[in-house]
Amino acid sequence: MNDMGEPERVTAIEPTGDPADVPGARDLVLALADDELCIGQNLGWWIAVGPFLEEDLALTSISQDELGHARALYGLLGDDIDAMAYGREPYEYLCAHITELPCHDWAETLVRHFLYDTAESVRWGALADSSWESLGAVARRALAEERSHLRHATGLLDRLLRTDAGIAHLLPLFDQLAPMACGLFDAPSGCSDEALVAAGVMACELGNQRAQWQDIVGEALAPAGYQPQWAVADPEAAPLGGRAGRRSPHFAALHAEMVEVLSIDPSARW
Repeated sequence: MNDMGEPERVTAIEPTGDPADVPGARDLVLALADDELCIGQNLGWWIAVGPFLEEDLALTSISQDELGHARALYGLLGDDIDAMAYGREPYEYLCAHITELPCHDWAETLVRHFLYDTAESVRWGALADSSWESLGAVARRALAEERSHLRHATGLLDRLLRTDAGIAHLLPLFDQLAPMACGLFDAPSGCSDEALVAAGVMACELGNQRAQWQDIVGEALAPAGYQPQWAVADPEAAPLGGRAGRRSPHFAALHAEMVEVLSIDPSARW
């Protein structure tokens, strides 16, 4: 308070230097890109095998969008996008484990789709006004596409959770996948999200983003009388963190799919 009893004005500290050089900024972008790459690749599995034609087309379109987001994010980190996407060792990837799951059951895909795209809406929103201007531009473009992804996921989920069969089939999958999806908000090793917020790279810390996301998911599932359990039931059996470069058992097969064309034609480009 000043002498007039009014709140003091706080002058924001302007970050100095290139926001892309803030410690952890590039690792954060790499982690998001790896998430998008794995999700896009996994959704691509549904091309021509979706449960009905409209869903086949929707998941194919979403797959292409997510791969496009991955490409845009890799492009912020260097010119050789193919090397970043496909040429690294497994331990160099920073994707969350939930993105590596095959999810070849459609109900499992729908639950992950909902969890992932609600998380996307929060993560991209936190980057939309980034001081790393090119990152902010990517985030704003992605947000426009993510709105349609989220409408698709929430529309289907809402209709199915109005039925006894939908509740019986889908809610156990939330028990399985919701705790794993929390890994989407883990920071890469050595990444200080406090420093990224202070530099304006993102709007709020990852823990706050996770809390926002959990509120969104909880509100969406409340009409079904369900609240997600975010804690892993058996911490001893929990998979090690993907952000630390520890890959899940599903990554090897997924990566083999990603590099199949390059293994046939090393001159191929994305």
